[in-house]
This record gives sequence, C-alpha cells and structure tokens, in this order.
Amino acid sequence: MGNTRIVRIVHLSDIHLWRFPRNPLALLGKRLVGATELLLGRARRFELDRLPAVVERVRALQADHVVITGDLTTLATPEEFHLARRVLGGILGDPARTTVLPGNHDRYTRMATRLRLFERTFSAFAPAVEYPWVRALGSDTYLMGLDPTRPGLTAQGVLPAAQLARARVLAAAIPPSARLIVACHYPVLAPEEHARELASKALRRAGGVIEWLRGLGRHLYLCGHVHTTWAFRPRSLEDQLSLNPGAAVMKSRTGRNPPGFFEITLQGPDVVIARHAWTGHDWKQWIYREERGFFAGAAAGKD
Repeated sequence: MGNTRIVRIVHLSDIHLWRFPRNPLALLGKRLVGATELLLGRARRFELDRLPAVVERVRALQADHVVITGDLTTLATPEEFHLARRVLGGILGDPARTTVLPGNHDRYTRMATRLRLFERTFSAFAPAVEYPWVRALGSDTYLMGLDPTRPGLTAQGVLPAAQLARARVLAAAIPPSARLIVACHYPVLAPEEHARELASKALRRAGGVIEWLRGLGRHLYLCGHVHTTWAFRPRSLEDQLSLNPGAAVMKSRTGRNPPGFFEITLQGPDVVIARHAWTGHDWKQWIYREERGFFAGAAAGKD
C-alpha cells in the first residue's frame, strides 16, 4: 500500500435546513410534531445563517471528495429540499466528487418518501438510486453507501435484509488491499458517553449489520444522526474507525461541541482526521485523531 495515492475527503452531516410549508395542511401528522419542536427552540439552535460560510470553507479546501451523511432537511418539505439544493450549490457542483446520502429527516413522512423528494433533489450525487452501492474514489479507495432510513413515528432505522445481502456481495468484489469507507446516516455503535442518546433512535436489528461489518476488516464508517462529534474504535468492532462530524451548524449549549465538519486525509495506510469548527468568532482547525497504519492490515480481516 506504499504507493497508494493521497485522498482528502470532507465529511459533513445533519445540516437540518428548515422551512415551514406554504400549505398549512402539509403540517398535519408527523410534521406537526417537528414544527412544534422548531417553534420551541430547535430552530434557534441551528444557525442557518452560518451555512454559506461552511460552504465557502469546504470549497476552499478543494478536497477530492465531499460526503454528506444525511439530514439535509428537517421536515422533508419540498421547500426545504429546494433550499438545501440552492444553499449547498457551492459544494454540489461536480457529482463525481460529491456524495449525498439520506437521513431519517429526509424521509420524515410517508408522503415525502412516496414522492421520492430526496431522490428528485440529490440522486445525481450518488452512483445509483437504489442502495447499497459502491463508488470508487480513485483506484484504491472505495465508498459504500447504505440506507436504513424510513418514515415512521420514531427516529429509528432498519437496514432491510435484502440490502444487507446485497452489501455482502458488493463488499466481496472490492479488492482486499483497498481502503474501504462505509457511509450511513445511522451509527451502529456510539462512544459510551453517547450510548444513551443513540439508544432511543438507534438502528434496529443492528446485530446482523455489526456482524457483517466485523468481517469487512479495516474500514472507516462515516455517520451522523447523533448531533455530537466523535472518532472512535468500538471495542466490539475494533477494525472500524467510526467518524461522526456532528451537526454542521448547530450551536453547542456547552461550547464543548462547536459546529463544523471533518477533513479526512488518507495517505497510504494512515488516516488523519482534522476538525474544522466555528468557535463563534472564527474558524479553528486542529488534528482530531490520527490512526497511523490503520489500513496496513486491511486484507487480513476480510472473509
């Protein structure tokens, strides 16, 4: 793997753009719950006026690829999807260099899912409409996308058995020496201090997914959903480096989890994660985690 090229990836998640629908009848059902949460304070926590600065910061980095792991919208209204496509246009220029996955809020209602609002807005930024899929980021790095999102009364997700079976087939076709990245809105595991937060909106029947991931060997797992930042190696899934950049523009109540995103650099077997965060006054960048030699034994754990 010594000749493997450098790949730089920007990872954002949970932007949660929101707009109330023009037609008040659209707020019936589950959207009424979400709209009430916005009015009670959620809207104030997501500082959408900061988003143009985030877009400009990402553009300035000129990364090889940008990955957004879902929840671009809040109520999954047509107005929100239109706004997301327009505001994020500065980093959505080249579909070959951008991947956008859905989050549970992007399939917030059955109607939004039935009308395929997410697909109508962002299908160009994935290699296929149906999940799972794999796209090559160069000749030695592969990105696999999963979609366990579904409309429902809870924020929990389920990865269909057929999708998991197809993921097994696709993974088996990836060269054993390649650097593998799995992207999915839902974490499969969270650091101990965030486990309770994940529990109420977790991936259901995650055991089968974890078992499959354990057989992949070394891989990065790009996720979101829980609005906090982490980069950790789960004890029960030690070949995984789980990366959650937190909510891109959500104001931190404590100041310990400022909004921002990850810049991931893959150089040979090494992984370096830089955090770009808005402090309230300016941008701050620092090395969040380094995993030297992470992909050195990539082939060893694969079935």
